[in-house]
Amino acid sequence: MKSDFKERVSQLIRSDKLKGPMGINHMAHFHLKEGITSLSSGVAFLDELEDDFLEQVPDYVLSDSIQCDLDSIVSICAAMLKLTKYLPEKTEVGTRYGALPKGKYHGAYIESWEDYSITDCKGAPLYSKEQLDLLGEPPASRLGVAAWLIVHDICNDGGMLSEDWYLARIVQEYFREFPIRPESAFLIGMLYKELCMKEQFEGDLSAYYAKLAEEQTSRKKGTAATRRKAEKLRDYCVQLFVEIAVEAGPRVMMAPPEQQARELRKRALQEHPEKFQRSGKPYSEVWFLRNVIEDRRLDIVQLIEEAQRKKRL
Repeated sequence: MKSDFKERVSQLIRSDKLKGPMGINHMAHFHLKEGITSLSSGVAFLDELEDDFLEQVPDYVLSDSIQCDLDSIVSICAAMLKLTKYLPEKTEVGTRYGALPKGKYHGAYIESWEDYSITDCKGAPLYSKEQLDLLGEPPASRLGVAAWLIVHDICNDGGMLSEDWYLARIVQEYFREFPIRPESAFLIGMLYKELCMKEQFEGDLSAYYAKLAEEQTSRKKGTAATRRKAEKLRDYCVQLFVEIAVEAGPRVMMAPPEQQARELRKRALQEHPEKFQRSGKPYSEVWFLRNVIEDRRLDIVQLIEEAQRKKRL
């Protein structure tokens, strides 16, 4: 299957018609993605425009309008968190600009999020009205603590570093206090980049490492099987050399090791040529010398002595 990992995607995520400052009547928000890169772009227009037109906005406009205020990132994460159990369907997610009523803030917002029927991983209420009321105002503080409770529940359920954890952690950091602290803004950017990489890479990497582990296990099994086969051949060659020595007498035992290996190789290839081959070529004299004549010398001597005792009896 052809991968679209490197394909650049420009997605219109919000299209807001408004009566804003300086004659701005339309605000469009785009999500840009290519490879491990994921950015947001916000474009202001003086006229109200249809979505079909907005989707054809040139690349240089999106490039000039790359956002640095994190609002779109947080609204994207809040919308994704809404797909979990932690935010009810009635929750409203978006961004605010221009003149605002008292108590409202510019940037990302999450409203109608309180739902006391939400349960934690153990089935108990995630939070209560009394708990949130003790936190006081502004409302952002209530939402920040609610997000903190969501993050803790995800951790308690073994979900730290999961996609849901990243979403909740970003929301928690953004709504911790107003205005947002520079270090919190930096952390949100890092968390969002990690989330994007996780979404794009983790599935393929998990499959790759699973395949790699399977191949390593197969190689270990293959190595063990090869080792057992070699040991059986060595045992067979020891017995075969004992037979040769008993038949030929002292001549074989007094011969140099290289001559012994040559005699053993000749007999082994005569009786079982198919067993002593590697890649279609017969084993060399060196194999018989190193693996049998030298390495199993003590076994050979003991078996010859035992055979000779039996013969005398």
